[in-house]
Amino acid sequence: MHVNSLDRQGEGRGLRTRTGRSLLLCFLIGWLGIYASTLSALADRLAAQFAIPAESAGMFLSAHAAGMFVSVLVSGAVADSLGKRRIVLFATPLVIVGLVICAFAPSLPVLLAGQFLTGMGFSPCEAIGSALLTDENPDQATRWMNISQIFFCLGAVGAPLAVLWYLTEANGIYRHVLLFIAALVGVTALLIALAGGNMAASRQSKGGQLNLFTVLRDKRVVLCGIMVFLYLGYESVGPVYFKQFFLSRGATAIAADASISVFWGAMIVMRFVGAWMDGKETVSLRWFTLMVPLGVAVGLLASSDVLRLVAMALYGAGCGSAWPMLFVLASRAFPERSGATFAVMMLFTTAGNTLFPLLIGNWVANPQITMILCGALAVLVSLLGGVLERTQKTLTAT
Repeated sequence: MHVNSLDRQGEGRGLRTRTGRSLLLCFLIGWLGIYASTLSALADRLAAQFAIPAESAGMFLSAHAAGMFVSVLVSGAVADSLGKRRIVLFATPLVIVGLVICAFAPSLPVLLAGQFLTGMGFSPCEAIGSALLTDENPDQATRWMNISQIFFCLGAVGAPLAVLWYLTEANGIYRHVLLFIAALVGVTALLIALAGGNMAASRQSKGGQLNLFTVLRDKRVVLCGIMVFLYLGYESVGPVYFKQFFLSRGATAIAADASISVFWGAMIVMRFVGAWMDGKETVSLRWFTLMVPLGVAVGLLASSDVLRLVAMALYGAGCGSAWPMLFVLASRAFPERSGATFAVMMLFTTAGNTLFPLLIGNWVANPQITMILCGALAVLVSLLGGVLERTQKTLTAT
């Protein structure tokens, strides 16, 4: 694979090496994981701050998601023409300013504006930052995408417990948590800027340059987009309804809560495995994904807490490395337009994350049926993985 000038720059010592720059991007994505789970943990406290019921806290998540949606359309359109590193360095101040606004918001509208602004920075940092990571490591894109998502998962797992301890045991103030995350993002952004690297735009024709949806002309991108949309259905919904089902079947509250940690832990393990599967991405999608319906079956038949936790481990392992694998496979269709490709994939991700909790969660209102539907979605992703593999072989042969 051709290695562009980006990969030959900054090969000195420390953070100015390609590995150093890649690790900085992974840390930035890890801080995003911390913020994503912290927002869920703080939502009720943010609501209480303005005397609104905890049930209305979802408006904060919606404001954040709206900012993500708007920014990914813009950043995806210009990332390849302006340079991905520039986009990341422009997005990080949006996250910082948004978090500071949320920390000191005097009214609910200002708080929602802060969440919207944070979302606007969040999406380019993750999507375009991941695209930049694959540009930095064209021969090891799968490895680094999985490593970056391990950072994200570790942040997502550890943050709620740390926040709970700080607010209860240490009598902390929630705004300090937001300011701490802002500081982490700020320091990392500064290091990314100092680490150097290529700021140039990709050399591509101007025609259609700003239309990110032109990447959908390639069947591989379409298939990867559909698969990541379906994947978010069972990845975002399954753990919540597994927990509800376990409780309804007599599982202890401790075991039910532990199942969420087991889910994330299994995902992290499989992302370590995925980091060593360069060239075998479709194998992972076709066969590892089948651990999800296996976990559903074990969960439905389980008669003990131990078996229920085994079921959740299988489910989490089946989710594992699917998300980074799909992004890498999609980017290979347009290596010179990875920014646009990752942005389109992020739109599919956001759509799945928004639709499926309502479609197979709230509207179904039956944890057992929801689990079965999650398993069915995973089977469909596995089957589409076979179609993707055949499509790749056909295009390679021609």
